[in-house]
Amino acid sequence: MKINEKAVSEAVGFVLILGIVISGIGLVTLYGYPVLLKEQSNTDVKNMERAMIVIQNDMKSLCYKNVPYKETSLQVSGGTLEVVNSTSYGSSINVTNGTPSLQQDYRLGALIYRSDRSTEVITLENGAVMTCQEGSAGSAMLAEPRWFYDGPTRTFVIYIMNITTDDLMAKSGMGAVRMSLENVDTQVYTGPNDVTVTYTSDGDNDLNVAWDNYLTGISPSGTHTLPAVSKLVIKEYEIKIYDI
Repeated sequence: MKINEKAVSEAVGFVLILGIVISGIGLVTLYGYPVLLKEQSNTDVKNMERAMIVIQNDMKSLCYKNVPYKETSLQVSGGTLEVVNSTSYGSSINVTNGTPSLQQDYRLGALIYRSDRSTEVITLENGAVMTCQEGSAGSAMLAEPRWFYDGPTRTFVIYIMNITTDDLMAKSGMGAVRMSLENVDTQVYTGPNDVTVTYTSDGDNDLNVAWDNYLTGISPSGTHTLPAVSKLVIKEYEIKIYDI
């Protein structure tokens, strides 16, 4: 008796095709899905970098353009944005000029974004936007603060942005950053005196490398000390954030 093997061939073909499809799905899941998640995380981080720079510009408008109130809408994706009061934040800037009249620590608050999908941390602190990796000592400055030193007149201008809030605030998703300028204090010191700036980082958010690179960049001697400064101007702005 002759056996018809056509049905067997179709069954074998179906099994082979099904195996190829399942293998393809497995490969995509194994290799493609992590790449997709990484790209999504990178997109979220880049969006927050741009959002932080927008908030930085709003703070500059409050401080330098006499704008009383600013409100910025933003979307916090893939992480959490928090506001830390200067009294609760461990970061500070110390300025001395070799005289008893000036040896002061200026406390700094911060806006901090922490990614849920990676170790990326973006910080807006004292008018500078910085990035670092959670638990890592390295950091980089994405947007610099508005400090300047004029060589011919030996004038050094330091801007301090003190962020205050009534409560610790954190946000994910759509929201708005509402802030106002509460107080301005200006101090002027005449020299010549050597002015030394020392940055102390918060223990949970190490930004020493970013600030060290920036301070070295504005110092002609390659350190955090500017020699023989004829005029030192320190302007401290108190910025209150009401809601995010």
